[in-house]
This record gives sequence, structure tokens and C-alpha cells, in this order.
Amino acid sequence: GIHFYKNATDGGDWIIQKVIANSEWVSTLLPSNAPLSTFRVITQSRASLDINKKPSFADVTALSCVFRAGRAGAATDHDSILFDVDVNTGLIKGGTTNAHWYRLGLHEALPGRCPWRSHHGYKAHPDGDIAVSGNYVPDIKAMLALVEDAHLSMCPDVPMAGWDVVLSSDPALPVCLLEVNLSCNFFRGSFDLKVYLDFID
Repeated sequence: GIHFYKNATDGGDWIIQKVIANSEWVSTLLPSNAPLSTFRVITQSRASLDINKKPSFADVTALSCVFRAGRAGAATDHDSILFDVDVNTGLIKGGTTNAHWYRLGLHEALPGRCPWRSHHGYKAHPDGDIAVSGNYVPDIKAMLALVEDAHLSMCPDVPMAGWDVVLSSDPALPVCLLEVNLSCNFFRGSFDLKVYLDFID
């Protein structure tokens, strides 16, 4: 198929690149027409606390990981179920949504219109009832080491960064850093509160 990007057709800046596809393992957790589905990993850098000190690998920590399981027919994984991933074991836990964050208009503030809270109640992908919770992300430690190394080498003075990581179908590049977000959120992922609070204190 073809997708037209408005900025490319209206004289804006644009990039054309090779298509990245979900790995076979990721695809087993998604409906067949789901978009590229990424893992959002949040890292923190203690090197940002003292920019006169030479940064080291011990300064960077992966705090959280969320599998953004794209919805059927969606163009991107911004429309997804957010499954929390245990950074120590790779276990995929319960999923939730953040679709209510994007509901616009004053009428959405009326009682009963918008669910302001959501819980990690999804165990399966709702588009096809595909079991997601209980699976383990393969080689989670290598994924986390990749983003920790990227934070250290590219932006050690940035306190927190959100990395979108792809487990891809390309055997030459099975784990790919899609982008970094320097204004990031946890996408409802769990994290070690003591480590986080010690860092921001």
C-alpha cells in the first residue's frame, strides 16, 4: 500500500527509508494488520547531575519498559494497548490504554464521558483475543543494554530519555532504535520508585 504524508506533498521536510517490520515473535502477539509495534524504554542518567564528571556505564539505568501493542488497522502504535514489561525478567504483565489522554473537547469532561483512570486489566490483545501477558521478551537484557549504551554515548547529560525500540524481522538488525524522546513519559509502565526518587531528589 501507499501512505501520503502531508508534509512531504506540501513542501515540508521528509525522509524516505526502508520499511521496518515487526519480528516474527512480536507478530505472534498482534493482529495481522497491526502497525509496527515498539517497546518504550525509559532510561535515566546520573551523569546529568554532575556534567564535570566523565560519564560511565554505571551512571545510566533503564527504569521501565512498555510494549506498545498496536491496534488492528492503526497506522502507528500510538493507538495501542500498553503492556507493562518487567525490566528484570522480561515478563509481560497487564496492559492498559492511554486513549483517554487524547479525547478533546469540554464535553469530554462531563461525568461519565471520559474514563479518567485506566487499570492494567488487559491480559490479551483485544483485537483477536491474542494472549500477551505471561510471555517473556526475548533477550530483554540486550535490549536494555542497547538503550543504556545509547543514552551514555549520545546524551549522558540528559536526565531522562524515552527510547522506542523495535524487535525487527531484519536478521541483520534484529533490535533497532527507532527514535529517542527527550520529553518522555512512562506510558503507564512500572518502575523502581526508590531509584527514581533518589535520582530526582
